[in-house]
Amino acid sequence: MRWLNAPKAEEPDSILLPAGTGKIGDRQGRKKSPDEMEKWRYILLDFAGRAPFIRRGAGRAIVVFSPGHLGDVLHVVPMLKALRSAKPKIKIIWLVGPWSEALARRFDEISAEIRVFGPNLPNFTRKNPNFRQNAWFQWKFALELRKIGVETLIGPLDGVGRFLANAICPKLWIGMGDRRPPRVLREIQTIAQPYEKDRYEADAWCGLLKPLGIEETADRLEYEVKPGENAAAEAYLRAEGVDLGCPLVLIAPGSGWSGKNWLPERFAEVAEWLKAEKGVQIAWVGAPGEENLVPEAQKGDLNWVGRTTIPLLAAIMAKSQLFIGNDAGLLHFAAAVGLPTVSIWGPTSPGKWGPKGPIHRQIRKVERCEGCIYWDYREKCRHDHACMKAVTVEDVKLQIIQLF
Repeated sequence: MRWLNAPKAEEPDSILLPAGTGKIGDRQGRKKSPDEMEKWRYILLDFAGRAPFIRRGAGRAIVVFSPGHLGDVLHVVPMLKALRSAKPKIKIIWLVGPWSEALARRFDEISAEIRVFGPNLPNFTRKNPNFRQNAWFQWKFALELRKIGVETLIGPLDGVGRFLANAICPKLWIGMGDRRPPRVLREIQTIAQPYEKDRYEADAWCGLLKPLGIEETADRLEYEVKPGENAAAEAYLRAEGVDLGCPLVLIAPGSGWSGKNWLPERFAEVAEWLKAEKGVQIAWVGAPGEENLVPEAQKGDLNWVGRTTIPLLAAIMAKSQLFIGNDAGLLHFAAAVGLPTVSIWGPTSPGKWGPKGPIHRQIRKVERCEGCIYWDYREKCRHDHACMKAVTVEDVKLQIIQLF
């Protein structure tokens, strides 16, 4: 959607936050993916980033590194709000990828300094050259943060996070991961919160505040539609011939990865049933490139796939009555504006990513297949979309009836 390895150092004691456990997949014998090859950038940067000739500044800033895309960023906001509330005078530096900068800047109440830093890895840049940052820039950027003085780094315990930690030299690094990464400078204390596959992502981010003495939980997302966007949405709906007195249902058939997509023809069956039984208007929504997911038979419906910006579509969501879709960014925006949702799940966990509350329904019939690489948009499902096909039209109808 548019908006507008150095020698091993001695390790200090690291702390593992109590939580559930998760298995790490066996990677032996597997051909290295482009992601793994790209990670060599951060192994090499890790050498340079240590830069012992640059002293750490006297500041006590807290850096929060959330490199994910739009839906991921929405899940970080509750934690940042809790952090600001508990520490109103502390300097918060929020690092986001260029793909999420505009969204992050909407949350003025956090009073964070927004800085753009994004991993140069395929799952983040998505072949967009505008999203890439060269190694020289990233090295200078990280050392600039060291000069400011960072007391705490909150972010993923992975290779990119290790580069940031070694370059910034915070006193404390808190993050999600099963253990302290190797080759972290000995003076950096690390607190690891194990990944829990069914813990709501926003709540998991809030859990990272516990070592700072902040107890916070989260069970919903937030996104405020601005007055100008509200007016723009009304004008757009009128121009599209939408009857503002008739219920509007949004259907989003895409997800960013084909393996998470429910069958388009089943979405079409649900759309026809809704029109016949509920007398609603149907609008298909999604990102550029997802136009082919709208079945030919539904061309008579409103089709806004690839035609709206995120702020406009979020404002339209606030005026709609129901959202139906897969596990994708638009689902999280719908939940954030308070729109009831029915979502279809397969390879990913609704416990982790599904909206919470009585106005939201998630449908998942079976677990993902062994070896599913659901996090890589370039992968293809190897089992004929078995987990998504397990969800029937009747399953979806039943959940809609309970809500609408």
